[in-house]
Amino acid sequence: MSEPRDNSSNNNNGENNNGKDVRLLLLAETSADGGARARAPLQKIFIDDLTKAGEPKRQRVWRVPWFILLMCFMQISLHLIANECMQRRLIYKPEWSHEYWRLLTYMLLHADAWHLTLNICLQCFIGMCLELEQGHWRLAAVYLAGGLAGALANAWLQPHLLLLGASAGVYAMLFSHVPHLVLNFPHLSHRFARIAALLILFLSDVAFTAFHFRQNHNRNPRISLEAHLGGGVAGLLCGFIVYQRVQKSIYL
Repeated sequence: MSEPRDNSSNNNNGENNNGKDVRLLLLAETSADGGARARAPLQKIFIDDLTKAGEPKRQRVWRVPWFILLMCFMQISLHLIANECMQRRLIYKPEWSHEYWRLLTYMLLHADAWHLTLNICLQCFIGMCLELEQGHWRLAAVYLAGGLAGALANAWLQPHLLLLGASAGVYAMLFSHVPHLVLNFPHLSHRFARIAALLILFLSDVAFTAFHFRQNHNRNPRISLEAHLGGGVAGLLCGFIVYQRVQKSIYL
């Protein structure tokens, strides 16, 4: 009569031991996974950033980069319809500095179709994410501040040269990514890819400029380094002043 009771108790003990073994195994696997995550290599972090693995899905907010689209529309339109008289009224030359609108309107003009296409592509690539995350007015302030600083730098260092093109505004947006990343790095999507793309873009432009100086002695076309640097410095400083932390609901 005592044997059934002994068997059942043995079975219960075996089940308990099996349950403990399973729990210990699960805990061991969980801790091993946690340790693997803690020791995740840089490549895995970069891939997770691209795919947003393990990141909770945030609310999608649809916005339109109206300022960038407006600037592109105005630049393309003026390139197609502007005659010589209109170009003379908009281009910047230091001796016409009393006509203050020229400090900004020169950014609407371009020397040729290649100059226009390059600046349109760059300002769309660089500026659209910024406008979607920082807003229209903040990006407009950075862009216009870069154009103004570029014109003043060119007037100070190269007072005999005419100035046209949107490169100062483009460089202002490019350098303003620095304060944007500093303020919002944990909340931005594809942040490592952004840094890599911006570095490649900047280094490519520096390499092309150095080649142009060495090969063509900065002639045909004449690149205004003063306007580029003035716009970049203005964008960097203005970004720290006007940019703010983005809301976590923005999902791009």
